[in-house]
Amino acid sequence: MTTMNVPSNVRLDKNQWFRLGLVAAVASVSAVLIVLMVAIAIWPEIALFKPLDSLARTALFTLIPAIGATVVFAWLARRKTNPVPAFLMISVVVLLLSIIPDYLLPVEYKTFLASSVTAALHVVAAAVIVSVLVIGYRRQAGA
Repeated sequence: MTTMNVPSNVRLDKNQWFRLGLVAAVASVSAVLIVLMVAIAIWPEIALFKPLDSLARTALFTLIPAIGATVVFAWLARRKTNPVPAFLMISVVVLLLSIIPDYLLPVEYKTFLASSVTAALHVVAAAVIVSVLVIGYRRQAGA
């Protein structure tokens, strides 16, 4: 039986982490913007909801978690032989916490649909960021 969480003694350098983070950022921003544009084409009224009314703001709020996730994963990789399980756990917790404000904050034009689309964008971003970082890390570290 093989396992995907094979510990690695190989350390990635800053340039490798930068490239991984850049790929994660570009891929996640692209995916989120595509999903947002499709959602707005299907439900134009959700564009009135402040978190969904600007592609630039959406890109920025996807870029920031991509950078943060890369920094956290790199930090974990320096301290743990197998950082993937800890990174996945932290990612799930952060994702769940990030969705809460979409439903609770009193923002004009907030509907269940708009909040759900926003939450779905969080899931898309997280799935892309975490996948790119974990797969890239495993490939580069030989794990």
